[in-house]
Amino acid sequence: MSQLSREEELQRQIEPHATRNMTVSILEGVLDAVAMGMIPLTTVVTYFISDYVNNSFLIGLLPTLQAACNALVQILMGSKMNGRTRFKPLCNLGTALFRTSWLVISILILFFNRVHPIYFVCVFYAIYCVGGLCQGITSLTYTQMMNKVIPNRVKGRFFGVRGAFNSAAGILGAQIGGAIIASNGKVERFGILFLIAFVLDMISVACQAAMVEPAIRMGQDAPQQAEKRNFFVDMKDLMGRDKNIAHYVVAMFLITIGMSFFNFQTAYSKEALGLTGQQLGVVTTIMYVTQTVGYLFWGWLTDRKGYRVSLIIGQAGFAAYLVMAFLVKDARLTYVMTAIYGLANSANLLGSRNMVFHMCPYEERVGYYNVVNMTLTVATASASLITGALIDCIGYGASALSCLLVTVPGLILLLRVREQPMQSAASAQGAA
Repeated sequence: MSQLSREEELQRQIEPHATRNMTVSILEGVLDAVAMGMIPLTTVVTYFISDYVNNSFLIGLLPTLQAACNALVQILMGSKMNGRTRFKPLCNLGTALFRTSWLVISILILFFNRVHPIYFVCVFYAIYCVGGLCQGITSLTYTQMMNKVIPNRVKGRFFGVRGAFNSAAGILGAQIGGAIIASNGKVERFGILFLIAFVLDMISVACQAAMVEPAIRMGQDAPQQAEKRNFFVDMKDLMGRDKNIAHYVVAMFLITIGMSFFNFQTAYSKEALGLTGQQLGVVTTIMYVTQTVGYLFWGWLTDRKGYRVSLIIGQAGFAAYLVMAFLVKDARLTYVMTAIYGLANSANLLGSRNMVFHMCPYEERVGYYNVVNMTLTVATASASLITGALIDCIGYGASALSCLLVTVPGLILLLRVREQPMQSAASAQGAA
């Protein structure tokens, strides 16, 4: 089967299921967004763990360990994705296992919060590591599955609308989480948050399982051939023959490093600027409100100008955020900074991984995606650790400038990247 005919056959098979796939995907996203709005790692979890860990390096180690475990799974399994005809079964398994970690954390907080702080933190971090391993399975499969089951004719609008719904749902989650956190001062309130998040996420997994995915192989290699390759061989080959994707990989690596700075905004604002638990709820709400608006705007812009333009504008906004982080000394201005971050992050979330499918031949999308996804995962794993160490060594303001010096070259390099929609996708849309 030729490259063009394989994609046309895929479009033909998924078109009758388009409404169902989009509906259940949005429902799945909404439920998960409510859950994650209650326990976002960058705000609520760092706020909680800072009661046990008074060290920016160790706080930054939490997302680093989780991302490192995520990356390990991708290294071991990435090349094997080329031989798969369906991503959904593996995606459902990884997602269900990852979200079960919320139940385990809830039990830890509710029943074992009085153990020695060192033991508590070690177990807490270990749970996030195991969750990271399961999340690695989802990282390899989810975006590829979604780009397979959603028709080309509506992809830009769908990802924008879904992201907007998710951010709006995140607002609801933030309100619920803020109300529970503000209800009393006991540590058990965080355990209740994780328990509610677990219930919602299990329902969302059931919605994800309801999507219809045709059994059409996406990669070039047959399963037995894929077994003989590994991620590093694939990456070296791809980066050597395609300088455009090489520029994109380096640009997104640098940008992801810079964006990790936001992970420490909450802990800094709490300690240095006196951010209260009530204000924390407002900050989280602002983040999701601006992401909602951002998703709608970036989705609209992407359909007209492509992912590249949205990413460039969004990252220019994040550079402005880093300048403010250096200058701001008022907790109330944290609201403005969070709003700018929300807009920038929605552009990044919408485009950073999806853009790769517009930079490669149709049948090479699995290999291209694995390289980009792994790059973003490794950047996330190393960024939080590096930034946390910088804050401990040179302070919050100087670290903001350091992240700015990393982000700007990434943005400049992103200007050189060419976005080339797949010819076969264009042909399929034209035929429709």
